Amino acid sequence: MSRRRHSLDGTWRYAPQARVVLQPGAVLVETTEALPPGGEMHIPCNWQLGGLDNFQGRVRFTRSFDFDGLHPGEESVWLVFQGVDYFARVWLNGVLLGDHAGYFAPFGFDVSHAIREGENELVVDVTDPLEEPGSVWPDAKYLIKGILNHWDCRPGSWDLQTGQEKNCGGIWHSVYLETRPAAYLGHVRTATRLVPRSAPPGYGVGTHVDAGAPFQAMVSIDVEIYAPPGEYTLEAQIGDSGSAARRVTVTQPGQRHTLVVAVAEPRLWWTWDRGEPHLEQCTVRLHHDDQESDVRSFEIGLREVQLDAETGEWRLNRERLFLRGTNVVPTLWLGEYDAAMIQKDMDMLLAAHINAVRVCVHVNRDEFYTACDRAGILIWQDFALQWGYAPDQAVVQEAVSQIKEMVRLLAHHPSIAVWCCQNESTFHNKFIMDPVLGDAVAEEDTTRFIRPTSEFSEHFYGGWYYGDYRDYLTLPGTPILTEFGAQALPRVEEARRMGGDQWPPDWAKLAYHDFQYDQTFNVAQVPLGDSWEEFVSHSQAYQAEVLKFAIEHYRQAKYARLGGMFQFMFMDCWPSVTWSIVEYDRTPKLAYYTLQQVYQPVLIGWNQQRTTFSTGDDPASHKRPLTIVPWVVNDRKETLSGCTYTVTLTGDQWRQEWQSTEPFDVPADAVLPQAPRLDLADLPESGEYRLELTLLHEGQIISSNHYELKLRALPQFSVSVTL
Repeated sequence: MSRRRHSLDGTWRYAPQARVVLQPGAVLVETTEALPPGGEMHIPCNWQLGGLDNFQGRVRFTRSFDFDGLHPGEESVWLVFQGVDYFARVWLNGVLLGDHAGYFAPFGFDVSHAIREGENELVVDVTDPLEEPGSVWPDAKYLIKGILNHWDCRPGSWDLQTGQEKNCGGIWHSVYLETRPAAYLGHVRTATRLVPRSAPPGYGVGTHVDAGAPFQAMVSIDVEIYAPPGEYTLEAQIGDSGSAARRVTVTQPGQRHTLVVAVAEPRLWWTWDRGEPHLEQCTVRLHHDDQESDVRSFEIGLREVQLDAETGEWRLNRERLFLRGTNVVPTLWLGEYDAAMIQKDMDMLLAAHINAVRVCVHVNRDEFYTACDRAGILIWQDFALQWGYAPDQAVVQEAVSQIKEMVRLLAHHPSIAVWCCQNESTFHNKFIMDPVLGDAVAEEDTTRFIRPTSEFSEHFYGGWYYGDYRDYLTLPGTPILTEFGAQALPRVEEARRMGGDQWPPDWAKLAYHDFQYDQTFNVAQVPLGDSWEEFVSHSQAYQAEVLKFAIEHYRQAKYARLGGMFQFMFMDCWPSVTWSIVEYDRTPKLAYYTLQQVYQPVLIGWNQQRTTFSTGDDPASHKRPLTIVPWVVNDRKETLSGCTYTVTLTGDQWRQEWQSTEPFDVPADAVLPQAPRLDLADLPESGEYRLELTLLHEGQIISSNHYELKLRALPQFSVSVTL
């Protein structure tokens, strides 16, 4: 039989009950003074977006609904919440059903004893408190919300008084009733391993794997069965080419049983740039007395991902894979992250040639991970722990419970490659809590790489928090680089909304929107200019320059010093001034187009330090040859044979193109450190020019890149080039 669902989404009544402060010891202190009025809210919705601006406390949500009773074959009724932030207490018809803590995990209650035919009254108290500034927030937190309640990219940044404003409390995901049979399937977990079809002596996997031909896939399906004691049949089908069945004995509800399905001709899941992200339908059925009791069906991907933490090398289906990654926090309010927003983000990620994302210090909604599965984008998944937490055993216990919920919720997604337990841990968390969390994750999933913490050492911000962006020449943060970048203002009209129409800007207002004054002017030395237009232009140009310089040098170190990188970050999660390259409304900044350029799977480039100069034959002329020695990075699986390139130099009233004549090969999935040199003769007068490199393969342009140059004549008729 099929389960029957009845949606409870729609109009709910809400009434603020108290302002709540979480004090040391996780004590919740309430006050009922000056509460905002209640009203109606369309659920699902974060209350910040539903009419309760900047409210931190307890809100009561109520609604009535009709229930037509159990149908034949239905045994129980469940009330399911797909997402509530943060503490929830639920009553149905005056009967207390229970409590839940957290913000991302679905939860539910068997309401068979409390529901009645006809009209029913549902009451949900949701509490999202203010963590007491100074004593609890930011260094001794209790709430496990990661960047959603402590981050330098959210409202108020680190400010003690404003850093927790505009929170994300509420019933942000769907609510529904579900009827279930007496015997039904609970949580279903899958894990895929690739096994060589034949393994003679000396077996090895080469650099070319086509459509999974060398492998068969072994899929372990772990199923929880809730059923009366007895004999049952468990069946599983994967696509059209794999199935298994076994008789199981159930002695108590929630028993786990495992099926192993061999798929002899697997269509493997790849990132979009290395193949097709093939997905197969996995269907699990439970039978009793030759009758189907329950069925679950969902998509899985047959693949294997490995990470070598010592070298930073990633392997997908036994092939090396270089990650061109970014960090994503699409919004602070997951209730608004709908299908249209998710698709827009997928389109923009793919257009920028990104093949991996780090879901930065939060757990997103399940639909985002499904979109990454289908797009072929690999995921580094952080748990929602950021910086310092209270040295309290209760925090550890709650974190263990919630991190297991995260893994159980998301483990079926083939796009997820890594579980990371915390970001930039403090001493107590790193050495006490994080190892325990790593063990908890391993209890749920042994097929992925588990990283207890994302270290400060793998986050580098040269030219922003310290030093100069040319420090990227030393390739800091390797072999695993998960953050780097610089801030940039949004477009002029958005910047004015944040900092005021006056000039110079209202720096306090900009700081609330996360602008960092000291870093902008004293470290990065971004020129202020004489107007909003000039300031925005200078800010965006600096960010683009930093990313271009850093990424080009990291990519040339492919597999030698690192196996990938995650730029920080892709989009703003609210109207703000951050390290993003895409604004909150998804308007690209200048650096988006820079990332699009330097993340091309095949990239041609030029390093100034590899440029040589000649005095030429005519000592009376200041027009000297300039030698270009390009490099090429190839992330494709194929060798590019017989390549050539062109160099174009363009000024206001001057343009000339040079063509290389000696064909050359670019090896598969590797770096060509030096292509044949090309001398640019008859250089123009001193001035500013754009130098463009274009790589051709089989007569087609497969990569282009450009640099802004300043040419000037020096004494003794030498030529200087400034990038």
